[in-house]
Amino acid sequence: MENGEYHIDRGSGTAARKILDEMTKLYVKVYAEPPYNSGPLYQRDAFLARTRRQTDNDDFAISWASSQQGDLIGYSFGLPFEAGKWWKGDASSPPADILQSRKFAIIELIVDDQWRGRGIGRDLLNDLLRDRTERFAILTADPEAPARQIYAHWGWEKIGIAQHTDEAPTMDQLVLRR
Repeated sequence: MENGEYHIDRGSGTAARKILDEMTKLYVKVYAEPPYNSGPLYQRDAFLARTRRQTDNDDFAISWASSQQGDLIGYSFGLPFEAGKWWKGDASSPPADILQSRKFAIIELIVDDQWRGRGIGRDLLNDLLRDRTERFAILTADPEAPARQIYAHWGWEKIGIAQHTDEAPTMDQLVLRR
């Protein structure tokens, strides 16, 4: 996808591992912002460990945006959760129709602060979900983050809360019915 200012590419775990250093730099930058403030969940090493493990999943998918100069300006990635699988940690149970369905979990959606407000986040998410066959997309979001209100504007519904680890904040569990 191309719009003049940036272009979007997509790929698998192999593609993500090739740009992992750039992804990590952007991740650390974005998650230093409030309300995240570089908390334990958002540390470089924690991100790398999680993401390396996730990219090994055969169904891992990523969409990333680059400026015309080739700089990484945003990305979104995720992987499917099979029927019966749900978020790890202390998470409220979702409605049965969601739990018992295969769903696509959005793990990250990040846009560099200098590029926000141009529709890149929505383009990334739409590109990532474009060919997905799952009836539901799910994600967790910090209720204090500006992104949380954006998700609501895009039609995501709150269905519960989750705390993925003891060090993590309590997040809103969101679903997009597709």
